[in-house]
Amino acid sequence: MKSIYILHENEEWIVPLREAFDKLNVPAKEWFVNEGHIEFDTVPENAVYYNRMSASSHTRDHRYAPELTRVIDKWLGLNKATVVNGNGVIDLEVCKISQYAALQQEGIATPKTQAVVGADFIVSAAEKFNTWPLIIKPNRGGKGLGVEKFNSLDDVKLGLRRLKADSPLDGIWLLQEYVKSTEPYIVRCEYVGGKFLYAVKVSTEGGFELCPADGCSIENAFCPAFEDDKAEQQQDKFEITDILDNSPLIKLHEQFLAKNQIDIAGIEVICDESGKWYSYDVNTNTNYNSKAEIKAGVPKSGMEAIAEYLVKVAEES
Repeated sequence: MKSIYILHENEEWIVPLREAFDKLNVPAKEWFVNEGHIEFDTVPENAVYYNRMSASSHTRDHRYAPELTRVIDKWLGLNKATVVNGNGVIDLEVCKISQYAALQQEGIATPKTQAVVGADFIVSAAEKFNTWPLIIKPNRGGKGLGVEKFNSLDDVKLGLRRLKADSPLDGIWLLQEYVKSTEPYIVRCEYVGGKFLYAVKVSTEGGFELCPADGCSIENAFCPAFEDDKAEQQQDKFEITDILDNSPLIKLHEQFLAKNQIDIAGIEVICDESGKWYSYDVNTNTNYNSKAEIKAGVPKSGMEAIAEYLVKVAEES
């Protein structure tokens, strides 16, 4: 069996995957990707490489980790190495506009979205967009950070200085229609090996930061913004559901994943008041909430499914 390398930049997120490999008694090597030297003119080890790079790496002071991952991906691809979530998938991870274009090409609905480069164009673009409430968010974000809801043009004008001070890494703001749902949750559809694993409801009552990883939940629990009673509610923010198990949307997602050579992902969707589902975020570095998995009694956790898939790839490639 080939060696397995896990490319990542967040130690906390890798812990449950490490445990899953331990259960299989399979050693997986870890490659911490932040800064480094890639000898592009050499031949890499003939192994299986799993890309877990995140668009939110800059929030952990790993500003150029995605760029280094792109270099590594090109190097591995050049030498025909087996890369799970390779072949340019990093470019979808860090660019929501690219995600929307790829989703729409497969007939998957996304919220109405426009892009703005240059803070001085935000107000005029919002006025022309003229759909309220309005979401303004970074094209390259992560964990729901930087996502704001504005109820009027005056609100946008008042928030302009704040938006300018917190410019997106790539300089692109997205103006997006606010999808009104009958209930305060979104659904995150998880896929491993390009196939549907399960869906999880995520409460939006606490805001837009919807990272399901146990580490993120720990961070929120100790955030001073949460009162004691709210911390208890946070424990049930994630709930595995069968609401989309038989939906045609799942097959469309699987076609999208296959077309874009994405092996492992979480796709966030929301249902509007008329019952129409919109897909609005593709997470190629996906995480899972262990409390929700235990409560639902899933046959295998998300990280166990990933470990088993990577072992299968390593044995067959």
